[in-house]
Amino acid sequence: MKKILFMIIILILLASFANIYASDFPDIKRDYYLEEAIGVLASYEVIQGYPDNSFKPDRIVSRAEMAKIVTVAAGFNEYSKNMTTVYEDMHGHWAENYVELANALGIVKGISPSAYGPDNLIKFEEAYTMILRLLGYTDESLIGNWPSNYYEKALELNLFENINANAEFASRRDITIMLFNALNMNLVTVKDNNSLNITNKTLISKLGKMETKEISIKDLNVDNFDYTDYLFNKWDVYYDNKGAAVYLNNPRYNEFSGVVTSLLSNKVIFVTDDYGNVRVFQVPDIPIIINGEKGNFNNLNEAKIKIVYEEDSFKGEVIGIIAYKATDVIVVERGDLYKEGSKQFAGKNLPLSNSEINHKKLHIIGDAKSLDEIKVNDVVYFYEALDGKNTPLTMHVLRTQVEGIITNVESANNNTFYTLNNISYMTGKDYIFTEKANVNDSVTLILDKNNNIIKLYINKYGKRPSTYGIVISSLNSTTGNASARILDEYGGLKTYSLADNSSVVRVLENDLNILKQPLITSNDLVMFDPVSSGTLKIINLMPTRSIAASYNNQTLTLENGYYISTDTFIVYGNNKQYQLLSPSQLNGYLEGKAVVNNLGHIDAIYLTKGLKDSNNVTFDPDAQQNYSGTIYGIIKGVTKIDDTTSHLQFFNNSSVFSVSNTSAAGKSISSMMNSYVRAVIVNGVVSSIEKVTPETSRIKISQVYSNQLLIDNITYMEYTKDVKVYICTLDNSRNISSFVEGSRSDIQADATAQLYDLYGGFDGVIDVVLIFK
Repeated sequence: MKKILFMIIILILLASFANIYASDFPDIKRDYYLEEAIGVLASYEVIQGYPDNSFKPDRIVSRAEMAKIVTVAAGFNEYSKNMTTVYEDMHGHWAENYVELANALGIVKGISPSAYGPDNLIKFEEAYTMILRLLGYTDESLIGNWPSNYYEKALELNLFENINANAEFASRRDITIMLFNALNMNLVTVKDNNSLNITNKTLISKLGKMETKEISIKDLNVDNFDYTDYLFNKWDVYYDNKGAAVYLNNPRYNEFSGVVTSLLSNKVIFVTDDYGNVRVFQVPDIPIIINGEKGNFNNLNEAKIKIVYEEDSFKGEVIGIIAYKATDVIVVERGDLYKEGSKQFAGKNLPLSNSEINHKKLHIIGDAKSLDEIKVNDVVYFYEALDGKNTPLTMHVLRTQVEGIITNVESANNNTFYTLNNISYMTGKDYIFTEKANVNDSVTLILDKNNNIIKLYINKYGKRPSTYGIVISSLNSTTGNASARILDEYGGLKTYSLADNSSVVRVLENDLNILKQPLITSNDLVMFDPVSSGTLKIINLMPTRSIAASYNNQTLTLENGYYISTDTFIVYGNNKQYQLLSPSQLNGYLEGKAVVNNLGHIDAIYLTKGLKDSNNVTFDPDAQQNYSGTIYGIIKGVTKIDDTTSHLQFFNNSSVFSVSNTSAAGKSISSMMNSYVRAVIVNGVVSSIEKVTPETSRIKISQVYSNQLLIDNITYMEYTKDVKVYICTLDNSRNISSFVEGSRSDIQADATAQLYDLYGGFDGVIDVVLIFK
């Protein structure tokens, strides 16, 4: 099984880099003659593919398309602009300029004196006639009648080599191969007596030239073409009319491509190709190029390489090695997306020429072909040169995602295995932690090139919320999280930051900003899991039914058949003031909205009418609360109620909690003052309390960086981007007199602070900072 997985990984790597600098149409594979012809003609822009990256070789060409092809092949692409036609059916047609120029050059003729027939399918004889006219032949210079005279000349010149010449209409494949065959044919001129003069120029001279050349390391200094993938071999090099290389083919030396699976100290390497074949090479002191610059033998392990050799490689006849090795990998975030005019992408410098991006040396492969096509959550592997001067940059873009519901979670050897859709996925070595996922969570997995998880997003939490609450208010945000103030069934009142991926937040993006919009509003009934810190993730807006019915206090039943129990969350609201009620406080008529289960039980109800006592009521946030959960914070004060019980309050929580004076928690309270503590609350009672161990004692912050702090001018410590910051104000006795939430901007050089690592599995990354003033 391990061997199969390893081979899959190798196949992915090799497929990613196959023909990275050539036109690559998936629907022409295994057609060698067509691949070669397209490679050359597409480089000269004579032939083009379709937007879906297909070539459609069997598609029949129209007469309009053929006019454009021969015009570009004649080297007159730029001269075809602003021409008007003599054919009535060409006015306003997209090919009007091309047809008129080809007509003026004597390459095409109309189907009548006034019509060209641009959308007619081109007949085979019309196609080869146009190509021969492109070479200079005319009706008058060829003996006999059309089309047989052109057919005989085409046979004589071998124009039909590698195609079927008996077709009725000419396909894209036919025309591409005929044009390629014609490139090395001599151009002719016609004398006054209609005899032919064969010139010493070939058709390719209208586009550029071809020469055979051995590519060496010095060619890497050329700005207008990247020769990296062609090093150490002898090629037919095609140039345009400005002398810039556009395409190379027909290598003279042998090449073997694959992934290096083993290196031996005696400079022997094992290379596995995309078919699983393993070759062994003795590598002498030869040039090695890694990512476009000089490299060394020891850096070849696990690299994708191409070995150029003459005959038997083990006899020391290897000429050179070209290698590609990933130097970095990212999962693209919104801030990484390319901005027009920028010379960087995701902090990486792009290759430049004359202060502009050199697209000849910027190679974007995989699921995107340009910087603009790269999307959020794409995985991008960078293949960079360390030098960075006039060196190419390859970016391999992967867009592999899996969505589903987690059915199993296991951990082994520092990896986590998540099962989705009956397939187990493992966190890879480049895994970027976001949050812990659990069984029944609906997730999106971002996969790397090895099909391992590089990032995980929870789309919907599978855990059922535990607590009812009513929304008091909610707020949008463009700078942080959306928020909601919620009164829970135990009387806890708190403003929560809502996680972007919670079910009650909508994230709207445009070019200027991101809007976090809560989908809950005042008086909505929700179920949620209260949190003492961080964002609120598990929360559901509960569907409700309007209630306006008589109520029987004895049977706890409404006239519509719904019923209430002591488990029902009942909240009464009047003029933005709220009160939690028990069934005995209800009068004989109820109005509001309720969450009703399938048995008719009212699980939660918000009432605007139905309180026995009609006096105004308020909810007192300082009243003792029946809260259950964990609180991180600093004790504000302790009040002894009697010999057995004290009341405890935190700076950062408005609730009042009980603690038994004889319990371990109660006995330790005095030692917890002025310390950051963790308290476990069960039904409003402190069951345990302990000091949170800091990563540092109170220290001086020397310098603040984007994700690191320099401590006492000695130690660097990393902190998270969503670090929690609290401001502690000290009185004259150096006791903490206030404790309020701050922001990352409050972390300043020369500040006195205490640093904590509470989340992320104790990974050493600071996520809570206390600033003392």
